[in-house]
Amino acid sequence: MKIISNLLKNFHDEWLVKTTASLNEINPIVDRIMEDESVEGVIMTNQEGEPILTNINLMNATNYGIAMSRLGAMTQASIKDLDPFDEVLILRVTTKKLEIMTAPHSEFNVIVMQHSRIKSKHKTSIDDNSLKYR
Repeated sequence: MKIISNLLKNFHDEWLVKTTASLNEINPIVDRIMEDESVEGVIMTNQEGEPILTNINLMNATNYGIAMSRLGAMTQASIKDLDPFDEVLILRVTTKKLEIMTAPHSEFNVIVMQHSRIKSKHKTSIDDNSLKYR
């Protein structure tokens, strides 16, 4: 994991100590996740979505971090509107190429990207159905 320390230098030392302690607790879990061959990347971001730790290039980590941070905030607000006592634990987004999971934390977010597990089952069933009606 690349440590992006220049993003942390503007914050208070107390916050840095708490965050470092939290990261040290999470780091073995992240290392275990990265061992899975379907995982393409892991990003840990601060509250604003800026990467703190990552194993992908910085530009992609920043883009994913900020986008997932915004999506997570919108999802959290929607859930709070529905039930003020509930909260988002994990947000999972599945696309054709990737499955992106975000786990929000009070000090940082963990984003895991892996190969999508969607099969081309829908394509086959659509083709089969179109053949039946001809």
